Amino acid sequence: MREAKARSRATKSELNKPRGRFNLWKWVCLILIGLMLGTGVWLAHAVLTPVDQSYSTQDTTTGDPAMTVSLTKRQANEIISYYLNDFQKDSNVKYSLTLADQAVLDGSFKFFGQKVGFSLLFDPLVLKNGNVELKARQLNVGSLPVPISYVMSYAAGNFKLPKWVRMNSKQKTVVLDLNKFKMANGMQLKADKIDLPNSQIDFSVYLPKK
Repeated sequence: MREAKARSRATKSELNKPRGRFNLWKWVCLILIGLMLGTGVWLAHAVLTPVDQSYSTQDTTTGDPAMTVSLTKRQANEIISYYLNDFQKDSNVKYSLTLADQAVLDGSFKFFGQKVGFSLLFDPLVLKNGNVELKARQLNVGSLPVPISYVMSYAAGNFKLPKWVRMNSKQKTVVLDLNKFKMANGMQLKADKIDLPNSQIDFSVYLPKK
């Protein structure tokens, strides 16, 4: 009986001991690691989630952005390629957009009944409202005497373009209306800087308004 009472008192004494600082710091570290991992997963989801095909006619990108995102040309090209492959999966006419020292639109058009491949080079310009204008500068189409306006007019009439993309063959421009573009999670973007030679592409990200 004495031994049992002694063990009981020892057990109660151990239970009443305050927890050491080691356990406290261990839990703090685990919480911080969880927060960092959660933020990284959320950011990747925000940028790489397939975008919604619908668009908004209202500009909700007002106030301070939730965060800024900087991409290299390689990262941007992966996102563009993923989006266009998904967007054009039901289209018979395919095209691609690649960022090099200039933005390059590759596709094909019909010229006197023959299919001709082309590369159209654009200089990007960030507009004051955060949209992006691509100004056509050069057309690579072999030795055929085809004007840029003809190719852009064909592309505007035959390519499947997102609703937030405007192509003007007369002005030789393509405008990306990012204020009408939404990701699948409702977030929107504004372009801050596009410096293709230095592989710097910066966007501000805005959370959807409730």
